[in-house]
Amino acid sequence: MAINVKTVICPACGAKVNYDDNKKTTVCEFCGAVLDMTERYGDKKDRERDDLQDRQIRDIMYNMNSRRVANVDANMQQAKKVAKIIAIFFIVLFIGSIASGIIMGISRYKDAITKQNKETVNEIDPFDKVNINYYGVSGKATARLNDSNKYEVSSIEKTISKDEGLKNGDTITVKYTKDSAKQYNTKYVLLKTEKTYTVEGLDEYVDDVMGIEPDDLEVLKKNAIIKAEAECKEDEFAYLEGSFDIYAVYTMVKKDFNGQRAVFIVTFDYKEDGEIKTGYFMAEYNNMIKCATGDYKINFNADVFSYTRESYYGGFTVPSAHSTWDSTYTDVYLNNKGEWSVKEHLFEKEKEVTEDSEEE
Repeated sequence: MAINVKTVICPACGAKVNYDDNKKTTVCEFCGAVLDMTERYGDKKDRERDDLQDRQIRDIMYNMNSRRVANVDANMQQAKKVAKIIAIFFIVLFIGSIASGIIMGISRYKDAITKQNKETVNEIDPFDKVNINYYGVSGKATARLNDSNKYEVSSIEKTISKDEGLKNGDTITVKYTKDSAKQYNTKYVLLKTEKTYTVEGLDEYVDDVMGIEPDDLEVLKKNAIIKAEAECKEDEFAYLEGSFDIYAVYTMVKKDFNGQRAVFIVTFDYKEDGEIKTGYFMAEYNNMIKCATGDYKINFNADVFSYTRESYYGGFTVPSAHSTWDSTYTDVYLNNKGEWSVKEHLFEKEKEVTEDSEEE
């Protein structure tokens, strides 16, 4: 008998099972299920059996294809998700690397600029190399500013609040007028742009004879008397020996500080028509100056003389002599008080008052 091989679908596992159409049963080689071929097909016509078999095969294949398509779609979706995640990861990594490069570049640029600025910008206090020199006498002195900074700094415009008519104790302010943040160039940054100075160390006119050291004052009085005696010998007065004494001292300073006078009034006794009278010589120092060192200078405006006590005599002049105190007072005080600040000390009167007090 010829073998007639057919194919059927195993109802248990769905596998294709080849069987001999001449046999009543067959065994699924995949799952081991026993298939009763007579019960399934019996004596049905081959065409019906084949049709059923074909439908079964198509259904199984459709289901298998559907599952396969579903699996493929699921796999594709999963692959897309994975690819998207990978793409996002690489995009983030790429952007991060670019951002990191930019940040590092900016940091290096800042470091370079900072380093360059440190190398090229100097922070300085310009007043370390600024000094002020003073010229003249207190009350009439002038100030001269000296800036020994490098040219880029010294050339910055400066102002000085006052540079004339200065006296000891005045204050003057020096300003660099350009804003410290906008310097002449970028090489220098000024830590300070303003400073105040106190005027000191100026020579001063002697405006009060009582401010002279007592020893110096006694020498001045002595030399004023010697000068007056010498002048009296050449005058028409017939003076009495040993009669000269200091009566008063007037110390005067010009109100515009253009000069100073120290007038020593020397009294002397003389005879006129057999009568003893009192006359007055005016022995005068011009421009008596007390230096900041404590020394004295005479005739400062004409020549600079530093007189010792022994040479004070050479500084005196005798501008006039008077026969009465009224004319002397007019000459030395009334004629000068308008332009001069005058201080008077009457030594002879003080001595007379002291003597009167002792008698009482």
